[in-house]
Amino acid sequence: MLTSPQQFFSSFCSFTQCSLSYLQKQIASMTNLYEMLQNNIGNSSFPWRNVKNDSNPCSWVGVSCSSSNSSVTELSLPSLSISSSEILPVVCQIDSLESLDISNNHLSSISDVFISSCGGISGLKLLNISRNELGGSLPTFNGFQKLEVLDLSRNALMGNINLQFDGLDSLKSLNLSYNRFTGPLPTSLGKNNLLQELQLSTNGFQGEIPVGLVKYGNLSLIDLSHNKLLGSILERFGELSKLQILVLSANNLRGEIPKFLVNIQTLFHFAANQNNFVGNIPSG
Repeated sequence: MLTSPQQFFSSFCSFTQCSLSYLQKQIASMTNLYEMLQNNIGNSSFPWRNVKNDSNPCSWVGVSCSSSNSSVTELSLPSLSISSSEILPVVCQIDSLESLDISNNHLSSISDVFISSCGGISGLKLLNISRNELGGSLPTFNGFQKLEVLDLSRNALMGNINLQFDGLDSLKSLNLSYNRFTGPLPTSLGKNNLLQELQLSTNGFQGEIPVGLVKYGNLSLIDLSHNKLLGSILERFGELSKLQILVLSANNLRGEIPKFLVNIQTLFHFAANQNNFVGNIPSG
């Protein structure tokens, strides 16, 4: 059935009103976030100084919006001395976020409220909470269906890693370097085995390199350096046909450097110094 001009105009107005209502909701959330940040970090280092003169958050420093400026898609708040974890659930009210960078601050914990609220953002692809003061055990990342990049490096997280990342459908890059994790290397790193970059250096991981890592056939970067790993270099690493960087330095690995490394045509950087290897370095 054909739509009359009046019906079309009515539908268009309804869509426009919905868009305006959605934008107003985001402006209210961003203004609330502005006030909380201002109270937490003070005016000296706060980048949103002209908020009261320009209420459109798309023009604020560190904020990116959709092409139509109808929704906030990226929020970058690094190096602002943010310490209040109460700010995080407010950030997660921006349900159109695709990228969230709160690195190099003073956050000490990831609350369950943050996980439940930000985990429900259907389009969030990047989450960077590196270089903070996060301590305690790693939370379980429920939700986060589209999350591709997760950076928790340079914190003080500790304990074993078991299934905390197992529910992530889209994870491609995981950086947990410079923490205090112990126990065996994790192998449950996303449902669909899409992982491309794995950085676990400078922790206290123990035991042998698990064969379970090989199921991530898209891996191009593996950094396991500065841990307490034992045994030999996993022969099945030769199955990783896209591997470009393999860093195993400063562990307790032994045996010979395997010849299969020569056959990985994509490999251009290999480091294994400060181990207990013997024998010859394979030619080529």
